[in-house]
Amino acid sequence: MHTRIIEDANLEQLKDFAHYSISMVKRIDEDVYDDIEMYLYKEVYGCHFTKWLLEKATKEMTNEDGTKGGHWTVDDTNVVASQNGIEFKHFNQYDWNYVMNMIYSDYYGSVPNELSYYVKLAKKFLMDKDAPEGKALKYYLAMDK
Repeated sequence: MHTRIIEDANLEQLKDFAHYSISMVKRIDEDVYDDIEMYLYKEVYGCHFTKWLLEKATKEMTNEDGTKGGHWTVDDTNVVASQNGIEFKHFNQYDWNYVMNMIYSDYYGSVPNELSYYVKLAKKFLMDKDAPEGKALKYYLAMDK
């Protein structure tokens, strides 16, 4: 039956079918749904943040300074990256923003509260020569469980 659905459907119908099927899984088991959602996400986008996932991830942050959510916008961290000669080759602007915000969230009060410290730590985190491709997303997924 599934082969027939795929052969005869257009892209919009396939999207509708997939959305319906996945929503049925969510009703039965939300953990399985989350696993399927992340599997499909990585198949489509690879091991990097997108705007959608970045917003989800930063919204969930509980910062050491007592605030919630991301401390910096993507535009803020893009300016900082440009000012510090950071190029988005092995990571993208959303990975960079996530790591900047994650470091602020987790290490506020443990390092001097100066932008240069957060930049250095984020750069080290993402440019670690031993790091796997997609380190930021893999870290987020490991912490999300």
